[in-house]
Amino acid sequence: MTVLLVTISLHAQRGGGTAERTRQLALHLTALGTTCEVATMEDGGYADALRGAGIPIHVTGYVRVRFHLPFLNPLALYRLVRRADRVHILGYWHLLSVATAWMARALGRPYVLSAAGEFAALEMPRPIARLFHRLFGIGLVRHAAALIAITPLERRQIEAHFATSAPPVVVIPNGVAIPALRASGSVEARRTLAFVGRLAPIKGPDLLLEAFAAIAGRHPDIDLVMAGPDFGLQTSLAARVAELGLGARVILAHYVDEPARTALFDRALLACIPSRAEAMSLVALEAGAAGVPVLLTDQCGFDDVAAVDGGAVVPATVAGLTDGLDRLLADRSALAAKGRRLREHVSHRYAWPTVSAAFRDCLAALPDRSNRGPS
Repeated sequence: MTVLLVTISLHAQRGGGTAERTRQLALHLTALGTTCEVATMEDGGYADALRGAGIPIHVTGYVRVRFHLPFLNPLALYRLVRRADRVHILGYWHLLSVATAWMARALGRPYVLSAAGEFAALEMPRPIARLFHRLFGIGLVRHAAALIAITPLERRQIEAHFATSAPPVVVIPNGVAIPALRASGSVEARRTLAFVGRLAPIKGPDLLLEAFAAIAGRHPDIDLVMAGPDFGLQTSLAARVAELGLGARVILAHYVDEPARTALFDRALLACIPSRAEAMSLVALEAGAAGVPVLLTDQCGFDDVAAVDGGAVVPATVAGLTDGLDRLLADRSALAAKGRRLREHVSHRYAWPTVSAAFRDCLAALPDRSNRGPS
C-alpha cells in the first residue's frame, strides 16, 4: 500500500504538532511496510529527516495572504495522487488540503481527513474562515472516506458540526516516542516548572504566569521556564514578569528543539499545559513519556492524567491552575510515582508503533473509491 501524507508544514518550529505527527506517521508507517510520500507547503528540518530515511518529500512553496496559498503544480499533484493507494490529509484550513482532496476524488483515491483540533475554529469563525468553510470545507469533509478524530470529545464535536453529512469518524489519538529514562536525579529534587508551546493566547501561558505568581511566595525554590516561539504574547509576558518582580525566577526561553526539550524535561518537577483549547496535548504525552507528572487544563483533551493519577486536571483559569500547583507541590515526594504511572500509561496506549498500526489498519480498510454525491 502506498500512502500520500499531506500537511501544511514540515518546519519543526512553525509546523508544531501537525508537522511532528506527519513526520512520525511517515517513519512508522514505513517501518510497518507501507510506502509513504509526503506533500507539504513548507520545507524544514523534519523534511530533511524524512529525506534521510528515504521518504520522498514534495514541497509546493506558498505565499501568505489571508491563508497560506500553495504554489500548486497540477501535473505534479496529479502524479503524486495517482501513485497513492490512499491519501491522508492532515489539516483543515489550507488550500493544499482542498486541492489534494479534489484530485483524489477525480482519480478515485480514497482520502481521510484529520483536522487535529482545527474544527474548534468553527465555534466562532471569522468571516474569512466562514467563507472558506462554505466554499471548500463542507465538500472536503463530505467526500472524505473517513474523518480521524484525536479524542472521543473531538468525534462528538465533529458529529455535532456536520450531523448527517459527516463520513465515518475514527478515533486515533496522538502518538509519542518513548525515550529511555535517563539518570537525571529524583523528580522531587527538581526545581523547575516547564511550559513548552507557542506563546499564544490559546496555549494559556499568561494564565500559567499569573498562577505561578500566586504560589511563588509559598515555594521560593521553584522556577518557571516558558519555552516556545512568540505568537503574539512574548512582549506582554516579559512586561508582566518584570511587573511582578519575578525576573530571576521566570525564564522566557523561546523555541526549544527536541534535544533541548528533552533536557528541560530532565530537570522538570512538573510539566504545565495551561491551554484554553486543544484537541489533545502532544506536550503532555511527551512529558508523560519522559516520566514527568503533568498539570493541565480540562481543555487539553487528555484527562487520562487524572484517571491514572499522573498529575492533575484543572479548569482553564488562573484559580484552577493555582489550586493545581498548590496541591501537587504540597507533597513533592509523591511526584515521582505520579510520573512513573503516567509514563507507563503513555507507553502502553500512545507509543507511535501502536498508533501507526491503527492508522495503517484504518487506511487499509477504506473502500477503493469514496463517492458521496455532489457537495
